[in-house]
Amino acid sequence: MNEPFLKTYLVNVLGCKVNQYDARQIEKLLEGFGLRKAAGSGNADVIIIHTCGVTAAAAQKSRQTIRRMQRDHPLARIMVTGCAADDELTQVDQTPVARVPAGADWLQHLAEQLRRLGNMPTSGPAGSIETDAFPVANFGNHTRALLKVQDGCDIGCSYCIVPRLRKTPRDKTIDAAGAEASLLTEKGYREIVVTGVSVGLYGRDTGSSLAELLRHLVDIPNIGRIRLSSLHPGELTDELLEIWAASPNIMPHLHLSLQSGSNTILKAMRRGYTAEEYFAAVERARAALGNPAFTTDIIVGFPGETDACFEESLAFCKKVGFSQMHIFTYSPRPKTAAAAMANQINGAVASARSERLRQLGEEMAQAYHRQFLGNRIDVLVERNKNGIAAGYSEHYISVEFETAESLKGQVVKLEAVEATSTGIIGKR
Repeated sequence: MNEPFLKTYLVNVLGCKVNQYDARQIEKLLEGFGLRKAAGSGNADVIIIHTCGVTAAAAQKSRQTIRRMQRDHPLARIMVTGCAADDELTQVDQTPVARVPAGADWLQHLAEQLRRLGNMPTSGPAGSIETDAFPVANFGNHTRALLKVQDGCDIGCSYCIVPRLRKTPRDKTIDAAGAEASLLTEKGYREIVVTGVSVGLYGRDTGSSLAELLRHLVDIPNIGRIRLSSLHPGELTDELLEIWAASPNIMPHLHLSLQSGSNTILKAMRRGYTAEEYFAAVERARAALGNPAFTTDIIVGFPGETDACFEESLAFCKKVGFSQMHIFTYSPRPKTAAAAMANQINGAVASARSERLRQLGEEMAQAYHRQFLGNRIDVLVERNKNGIAAGYSEHYISVEFETAESLKGQVVKLEAVEATSTGIIGKR
């Protein structure tokens, strides 16, 4: 007797914006096989867990998610994809149906695994699937859409496992990226976040550039806001800053990863710049863009980080004046150079340093937000609840204001009347 067709799916995604975009590709692929999304988090016939492995905590969460799905959905066909699909990162007691690690052809490999299940409603998309040419135009009820234009990294930071997981850098073509952005604009998305594993590498191997891509995107009719994900300070070229400054659609917010403000630690991390070079990039961006928001990532407790190194890093962060800092405690990743380094830092010491940085981060955030008091700000409303609307300003500041109207998806002009460490209170 033939088994009944599989009918429903569930995609459980962990991690970064790139993973969030990938998850939408997975949903589109599953729907191409005739499956429909399961209601809520209820029972599903096929479950895809799109994992993250960038930190030890993320890999642990991925393992926990796999175990929970196996326990709660014993009859489901479970597949593991993403950065922690590597057996070494997510060993569990039970074996999932399939593992599809990240890489250039991961979506094609996932389609092949789905076909092997044998009892899908349809045979899925015909022919081979090019991961970087499989556009996504549905981000549910979100007001912001993601446009993934790049994948992979080979910068080679000593602590980072991503190059081993995501493999060689590769780009979406400018034409393909433009067509996808046009489709997102037609669908009504008012903000597009241009993202990638290392988006600043875009165009390096094709004779193009991120600046050229942006020049193409800003010319798309009716396109709304454009926001960039994380950049390396060496990627802030004159050409990029020129197109940024000339284009009001590109938001004045830079996520410029620092990781440490100590030259000793930056060298050990193999970041490829000094604190002085990082600050010069900040000053060039300020000269071009006025008063942009700078957000960043900081790793605390890197091997060899002495008290003096940490104090240097703390002082440097204060000098830059970040509007937001994402603080991570160093965790050794398999087969990275940093994992074998001497002078690993005690966890209690790292936690105390993280707390000092967190307090500084709150002070700097509030100081940055205060600069906008009395000014007009434009806020893209993301949600309305109980008479309070919330969204983000051009400078990626969280803003709340009172309103009886349903304004989700609209850009609203407000006056900034109160500033806190977490955002701004506005009024119409």
